Amino acid sequence: MAMTAWAAPARSSELGIDRSWLSSQSAAVQEKTLKDIQGLGATWFRDGPTSGSARGVANFVNEVRLAKQDHLKVLMTIAQMDEDYDVPLQTHDHGWKAKKLSQINLQKFTQRFENLLGALKAAGLTIDAVEFGSEDDSYYYDADVPYDHLATAGELHTWLRGYGAFLKTGATILHDPRYFPGAKIITFGMAHGCDQCAGPPRHLADPARAVAMLKNVDGFNYLSNASYHVDGYGTHIYVSPNYIDGVATQVLRADAAALGGDKPLWITEWGFLDLNAFPNKKGETLSRCIQTFLDTFDRLRTQISIGPMMFYRHDIWLSDASGKLLPQSKVLAAYAAKQSP
Repeated sequence: MAMTAWAAPARSSELGIDRSWLSSQSAAVQEKTLKDIQGLGATWFRDGPTSGSARGVANFVNEVRLAKQDHLKVLMTIAQMDEDYDVPLQTHDHGWKAKKLSQINLQKFTQRFENLLGALKAAGLTIDAVEFGSEDDSYYYDADVPYDHLATAGELHTWLRGYGAFLKTGATILHDPRYFPGAKIITFGMAHGCDQCAGPPRHLADPARAVAMLKNVDGFNYLSNASYHVDGYGTHIYVSPNYIDGVATQVLRADAAALGGDKPLWITEWGFLDLNAFPNKKGETLSRCIQTFLDTFDRLRTQISIGPMMFYRHDIWLSDASGKLLPQSKVLAAYAAKQSP
């Protein structure tokens, strides 16, 4: 791949940490969590509102206020919610409502999103970046993705129009002068479903290629147009602790190749899926595996433009039930310290 076709690789990426649904926790938990994240040297914090209700909005505004008091940049995730729909929503096998972006009521979404941004603005707060959607290449997050077979050309086109309209609506609102025209726009973090795994496919094959197709859907460019320009492509990197370097390298290189390298890859979630997988087959601890992950990102950064990278997530992997930080958190703190000027 010719380096001239890529955005200039950064020497280091800003470290972020996710703590999903933090605004549903007590004020004491929120305050301690955010201070811990800041204390580890992270510069970014990732989370989103739990609902569009008055209480949900107020809770999230307070969460952002606390994050800003700790001098954290905020990546806000915005996904479709049950309240955005007029049609009945069926419950899928994970126990959530199956929501198709092609069926979202964009007027309801607009009202919900404007209400949230207006409340943040009224509180004198800023949002640094918004990730529109999360793992929308998976049936579980966008039910326009087929449940039991690979998407046909027609089904992929329906998906492209549905996500494209959602992104366009949200990004245009975000950059309205009334709200946050300087906030960065990030596409949904790709889940990268397993094409070789047993069972019916419930994901888009080659999701980065599908995101790249958003540049021309019925003649419209949903990634760059007169109203907004996407600043980064979201991607999620989860690996087995036995194959960290190989899998992370394969996924990120494939993403970059499909998307053309014109914008950085924002790793809006990265980590592991199984707490019981440690020590790994080599006898390596979770701390050692986190370090290997970071070393892999640093090596790839010389070839690929990588933006902020958000470790997933604070309450599951970095602290115990009482909120006490666990030993593996020191790996992130040491890494962040080395990135500081």
